[in-house]
This record gives sequence, structure tokens and C-alpha cells, in this order.
Amino acid sequence: MDMEKGESSDFKENVTTDNGNIPADEALAQFSEAERLKAFRKLDWNLIPLLGVLYMLSYIDRGNVGNAYTAGMGKEWGITSNQYSWIITAYYLAYIAFHWFILLWKLVSLPLWVALMAFGWGVASILQAATVNLAGIIVLRCLIGAFEAGFAPGVALFLSFFYHRSEMGFRYGLFISFSPIANCFASALAYGIVHAKTSLAQWQLLFIIEGIPTIIIAPLAFFFLPKGPGECRFLTLRENEIVHLRALSARGHEEKGKLNMKQVFAAFYDYKNYFQAVIIFCLNAAFAALPAFLTTIIEDIGYSSIRAQGLSAPPYLASYFICLASSFLSDKVRNRSYLLSALSTIGAIGYLIQALVKASAVRYFAVYLICGGVFPAVALTFTWVTDNQGSASKRGAGLVIFGMVGQTGSIAGSRFFPKEEGPFYTKGMAISAGLLFFAAIVAQVLRALMSRENKQRDRIHGPVHSSDMSNDVVNAGDEHPSYRFML
Repeated sequence: MDMEKGESSDFKENVTTDNGNIPADEALAQFSEAERLKAFRKLDWNLIPLLGVLYMLSYIDRGNVGNAYTAGMGKEWGITSNQYSWIITAYYLAYIAFHWFILLWKLVSLPLWVALMAFGWGVASILQAATVNLAGIIVLRCLIGAFEAGFAPGVALFLSFFYHRSEMGFRYGLFISFSPIANCFASALAYGIVHAKTSLAQWQLLFIIEGIPTIIIAPLAFFFLPKGPGECRFLTLRENEIVHLRALSARGHEEKGKLNMKQVFAAFYDYKNYFQAVIIFCLNAAFAALPAFLTTIIEDIGYSSIRAQGLSAPPYLASYFICLASSFLSDKVRNRSYLLSALSTIGAIGYLIQALVKASAVRYFAVYLICGGVFPAVALTFTWVTDNQGSASKRGAGLVIFGMVGQTGSIAGSRFFPKEEGPFYTKGMAISAGLLFFAAIVAQVLRALMSRENKQRDRIHGPVHSSDMSNDVVNAGDEHPSYRFML
């Protein structure tokens, strides 16, 4: 098994059975193929949809301020473009400040933690309808950012507890693709809400209606999310054993409720994490503010406010299918970098068209290129950063670096489209295009560096086969001789 090509197993882990200590993959072989497939599919069908729905709701609750602004909040309060940028920025400042919550996913009871985080951001989202001034909504946006930082960034780490590296791309793609569905759904819902006739302002009704589902779903996270592999309520004892053995075979045994501080610090010394952080900075700067500004951009192209709400949905739907296809393909070819660069380039072309072309139809088509290119690239780079950390503790710390640096790009992106530069926002479009082209280049530089490291390890230690895997790889992390990086 050539790990340079991105095979799924990082090592072999011994487990205790009635026959003594045997490698996890050999213990797993005692189950029939049909049993293993059934357990794996049940894991997929129960774990991914629940996490995905929670992420969809979090994305709706973080992005609904854009629809509310278009639906009348901005005019009612007399919010300036600069003030609106601060509303967006407040969320990301809190999101960055609490990104270290990722490490708690290794320490706490995950069902309880996720339920509390979801309930927190749901309540804060609904309370936005009761705000009467700028200060109030900024405080609530900070709370939403803090609670959501306790959920979404940790999911990549959580999934890595269960899945092999060559399975992570599609599973994380399935999870994160709930985000464009959220934008599609939220835009369509906002389109309907702005037609409603109630005593509440349309923007207030929007906050309430879009926040309620989170409150309803939060208890389901407590009852159905597993604490870890082998602890799934939706699986039988035998199926839980299969899932547990698969996890051992894929990533190895790590003590629950404890961080390996040596591996945590190793993440901060690893240049690859900073390359990944630069990539996600560029992607976030070009894309993260788009849900808040897309309806405004479409409106400025020449459509009414109500039509802008509806026309912002189809590009997100297209990006959903592209995200799934690219994530699935990246697992099959066991390569993240080529697809990441290609998708970033597609998004860059979309922004370049926005900057250079004035025709409304062409500019709207370019929105499809932006959504279909950048969003799937975000999904792949999240997967790529978890692929190349040799232990859960290092993956957690790597995601902290990745997220904290990367989310500053979201703050930058929120400043790219000031109202006074409409309707074409040429400068913001050009900056976004440049950042995406740069992300494509950085991804290939990182690929070349990791390929060189893989070849050096092959020369020193020889090609890696499953029989060479050692049980101490978790403590050594990706410094272990048997570890090869996913390109």
C-alpha cells in the first residue's frame, strides 16, 4: 500500500480479542463484507445528515442578516454601508476569537456540547428581531459567532474520528454542501417572507422564522450524535464494533478526554498548516461575504429587491452539485491539490468577468462560476488540512491555525463591496479574482513540497506497506516513518 498516493490507512492498531492482540484490520476481517458495508452505510446515513442539517441552520442564521438588510432593515435604521460592514465583521471577530473551541471536541461530551452550541446561536438569531439599534445587533452577531465557532470548525475533526483519509473528502463534502442548500433555501424563504403581511416588519419576521428550526433540532443532536466510534445509538453492538475497528485501522487509538500536547505544539511548528491557512484566507476573503452581499449585487445588476432574493438561490444550488462531484472525485483519485487549484481558477474567472463586463446576463452567469468554483474549493481545503495531520490532537490544533488565520479573510472580504462602489464593485471583484488565482498557485507549491517529503521518506525508509505500520504512529504523528502525505 503506497501511502504517497494517499491510501486510507495511516497505520495498524492492535486490539484485544478472545484470540489475544491482533491488528485492527485483521479483527475487522472477521466480519462479513455485507456486515461491514451495512454498518458503514448506517453510519453515513445517520451521522452526515444530522451534522449537515445543523450546519445548514447555522449558515442560515449567520447569513440571514444580508437578507434582512435587503428586506428593509437597512432603510428602517438608516444603516450606512460602513455600519453594515461592521455588523458582518462583528460575527467573524467572535468566530475567530473562539476558534480554539475546536480542541474541546477532543475533551468534552460531544452530544451535549453541540446541542448547547446550536441552542445558543438559535436563540441569539431570533433575538435579532427584537433589536432596535446598531449596538444591539452587533452584540447578538458576536454571540452567534461565538456559539457557531463551537460547532462548525470542529466537524472536520469529528469526522476524522470515524473515516479513513480517502473517505473524508466525500463525507466532508456532503456535510459542507448543506451550506449552499442553506443559502438556496434561505433566499427562497426570504423571497416568500417579504411578501407576508403581518404586524411585524418583514426583516423581523425573517429573523424569527429562520431561527426557530435551530431551537427544534438542537435536542436531536444531544440524543443522536455519538460520543465517538463504537458509541452510536443508531447502531447495534456488532455494528458499533465494526465502526470502532474501522476507526482504529484508519487513524489509531487515542485516549479519550485528553490532548497530546506534544502533537498540539507540533501543529504550530508545521509549515504546511500555514500554507493551508493562506489558501483558506484567500478563499474566505473571496467568498465568505458573498451570502451577505449577493442579493445586493444582483439587485444592483438591475433586478428589484424581491427578485434579487429569488435569483440568489440558483447559483448556490449549482455549487451544491459541483461540491459533491468534486469531493467524490478527489477521494477516487486521492488528490486534493489539482482539483483545489482548478476550482479556485474557475471562481477567479467568475470574479474577473464581474470586474470587466457590464452586461447584466453575463454578470449573473459569472455568479455561477464564483459559487461553483470557490465553495467546492473551500470544502476540499478543509479536508486537505485534516488529511495531513498524523494525530487527532495535531488535527485539532491544525484546524485552529487554519481557521483563525483563514477567517480573517472573511473580515477582509466583508469590506470588498462598499455600497458607494456599486453597481459594479470593480475593485472588490478584481481583488477577489487575484486572491483566488494566488490560492491556486499556493496549493501547487504546497503539493510540490509534500511530494518532495514523501519521496525523501521513500528513499530513507523504503515504500510503505501495511505490514510496516507501527502502533506508535499516533504519538509520533506525521513524523513517523510510515506516514505519507495526501497530495
